[in-house]
Amino acid sequence: MIVKLIAAAVLGLCAVSTSGVMAQQPAPSTVRVIEYNGDLAMLMAALPNTYGVTVGLELDTQARHTVRLSLQDATIADVMNAMVQSSKKFQWQQTGWLVEVWPAAGSNPLLDTKIGSFNVREASPAEAFDKLLTLPEVEANMTTLKLKRRAPESGSGELSSPRFSLALEGVTLREALNKIAQESRLAIWTFRNYPNGFFSISAETR
Repeated sequence: MIVKLIAAAVLGLCAVSTSGVMAQQPAPSTVRVIEYNGDLAMLMAALPNTYGVTVGLELDTQARHTVRLSLQDATIADVMNAMVQSSKKFQWQQTGWLVEVWPAAGSNPLLDTKIGSFNVREASPAEAFDKLLTLPEVEANMTTLKLKRRAPESGSGELSSPRFSLALEGVTLREALNKIAQESRLAIWTFRNYPNGFFSISAETR
């Protein structure tokens, strides 16, 4: 496998949008040359340090997705569009500094679980994930969907991000994962679907 990600020029200029929402988006960085032929998950894990984004990634049951990119002066949108074109199995969206990726066939409905309230104080990311997944509404939906959590194939590292406090109301499980990642300065969280109703959640620090 050949993997080459070259970041030689950053902080390109963002065109002014007439949309009030889009006007709030951060100016994208640009990377002069990107030549990549390898695992999609590895590519997504490289984006936070390259473009300064936080990534929320959902993978389907297939263990590996290979993508091929050849880009010049590429923004994060260029990379994501090229990834989707290469794989054709994913879709994506960006909101501010957050980039979300999920299967084109549809997201796991567990991630749409509505959460009444979620609170942590001086928690690590791992502690927050564990508390989030033991909320009554999440556990009830896991039972309904016949899902079980398992340890990720690769460890989540030590998750040595700063401890943080967080209070959320009326959000989905996906939105809560995004907020935990942003508040604790994680680079990426990954929700991986496995056969026979298993799933895992892992994360990496910057």
